Amino acid sequence: MWQPIETYPYNHPFNHYLLCHKENKWIRFGRWYPQQKEWYYSGTNERSQWAQVKGDEPTHWMEIPELPQ
Repeated sequence: MWQPIETYPYNHPFNHYLLCHKENKWIRFGRWYPQQKEWYYSGTNERSQWAQVKGDEPTHWMEIPELPQ
């Protein structure tokens, strides 16, 4: 289930999650990097995976579901 980004588990910095932006309608795999204080996720562009555009930060997150058995 999607959670608001305000509830993101920042105290688990090495875990990856599914991230989304509700208005821009994207879903990506990534995480927060506390050292850089930036979001890092798949699909940003070919050369950089850091969220560089203001307002394009994730709005929601969820744990990655387990694979089917």
